[in-house]
Amino acid sequence: MNRPALILWIGLPAIVTIALLLVSYQVKGLESELAELERAALTQQEKIHVLNAEWSFLNRPERLARLAKRYLNLAPVAPKQLITFSYEPLTKDLVAQGFAVQNIVMQYLAPHSLITDGLKQ
Repeated sequence: MNRPALILWIGLPAIVTIALLLVSYQVKGLESELAELERAALTQQEKIHVLNAEWSFLNRPERLARLAKRYLNLAPVAPKQLITFSYEPLTKDLVAQGFAVQNIVMQYLAPHSLITDGLKQ
């Protein structure tokens, strides 16, 4: 009886010690991975800060106005350039297309549908 108890009291602490060492190595590995990820995050934040500064520099209103004047040749809108769709006249092509669509609908649906009754009028 003495022998199994002795093996248990010596073996159990050995197993616990080995498990503790394995866990501590895993923790060290995870801590180093965490430190690496934190460094990467800090690097990304610095890059974002630089990009924001560049964006602010490139989008200065006086610079954009100078570039627009140089490359776009923009001019103020003349009143004759403004129209609304309600005043735009129908062209002959649009009218012809409308009648063609109406004729196709009446040709294929007239015998079978009540919808075309309104189109015939």
